[in-house]
Amino acid sequence: MKILGRIALWLCQAILAAMFIAAGASKFGSPMWARLFARWGYPDHFYLVVGAIEVTAAIGLLWPRTAAISALVLLTVMAGAGMTHLVHGELERLTQIAVMSSLLGIVAYARWRRVRVARAAG
Repeated sequence: MKILGRIALWLCQAILAAMFIAAGASKFGSPMWARLFARWGYPDHFYLVVGAIEVTAAIGLLWPRTAAISALVLLTVMAGAGMTHLVHGELERLTQIAVMSSLLGIVAYARWRRVRVARAAG
């Protein structure tokens, strides 16, 4: 049973990493993001900062020692996204944000716990 939990955790991390790498990378190549962020009232080029954070933290999800903090960073990004969509009445995105945030929370908890247990044992 323990091995299934590890497999599920790695699978969750890999899927989240792929999703955030794709989302972050799209912010560098699509002019749509500049228009959306401007419409939402964010400063020029802020979408590039968000994209860089998403890609960097997504890569961090794939390394167990940085997975917990990377998940927390992405949770912060998702909180900002959720508030942005809520303020601008774009409620259809909130379910997706809630699901991704829940998975990030699970990864953060599981990896934080594993790092603490490994430090206590070593």
